[in-house]
Amino acid sequence: MVIADLPEPHRHLTCMAMVGRTGVEVFDNDDVIAGTPRTTATLSIGTAATGPGWFERYNTLADCDLREDGSHIQFGHDLIIDGTFPNYRIIVDRPGLRLDLDVRCTGQVTWFAHSPLYDHVGYPARYEGTLTYGGESQTIAGVLSLEHARMLSLTALRNRNIPRALKFPWNFFTYHVVQLDPDTTLMLASTEAFGQPVMTGAWLKELDGKSRRWVNGEVTFEVLDYRPEVQTAPDGSTTRLPLHFRWRIRNELGAVHTEIIGRTDTDVVYGVGTGWIGGYTYTGHHDGQPIDGTAYIEYVRSR
Repeated sequence: MVIADLPEPHRHLTCMAMVGRTGVEVFDNDDVIAGTPRTTATLSIGTAATGPGWFERYNTLADCDLREDGSHIQFGHDLIIDGTFPNYRIIVDRPGLRLDLDVRCTGQVTWFAHSPLYDHVGYPARYEGTLTYGGESQTIAGVLSLEHARMLSLTALRNRNIPRALKFPWNFFTYHVVQLDPDTTLMLASTEAFGQPVMTGAWLKELDGKSRRWVNGEVTFEVLDYRPEVQTAPDGSTTRLPLHFRWRIRNELGAVHTEIIGRTDTDVVYGVGTGWIGGYTYTGHHDGQPIDGTAYIEYVRSR
């Protein structure tokens, strides 16, 4: 679950749960096994106000309640998702932070990937509810992205950690969510495997049903420079995170019709696989109009 435009000081919300180990470089943090790879779940929750903490691991047999029909999904006492598509109640309950949201997905589906090996689907959804932080509550409402992915992993055949040399070398992933206006969401992603670009894409969703998609040569992502400090993960490994970066989307004539120049400016939360989640401010233009605001970023590069 991603909210890209929470009020200050939160800016954004990430709530990412992973069940099992993927067998992929960028997503397997093998030092957090709980029981076996198949019974290991991890949860990363945070906003710009909560700082770098709130990464947890669980044993799905002892700590989670994952109903087969999907009507109740619970990770410890930290995350509860109740309901069936398209209506859900989502509760996040961490020390100092609680969200209680009613969520209604739209009928629009975004297929970020669709294959026998990997599926990743997302729905824009309207939400309303309360955010409580530091003992103070406020009513919030808007649009979030509710997403689900599944991946075929070697741990389905052999319930042990997959040696790094045998993991699929998907070595870079970044995903951004930009709320251009109350009803328009721009989602951007770029991936590399074997050290080479695989897919760079952009998906524009409007709640009235309109959508657009651009891939590969139509979309570029470029890191302009990096933060001077390295980011250290709980296992001691480090990542260089971007400071300034640029997205460009070109039309069929090759002209740039959307440009986003971002600057990361929040603390980051660990746990999108082996990477980090944070926020940034941006300027640029879209369809001939200037744009600016704050947005959401996930950034993972394997060590």
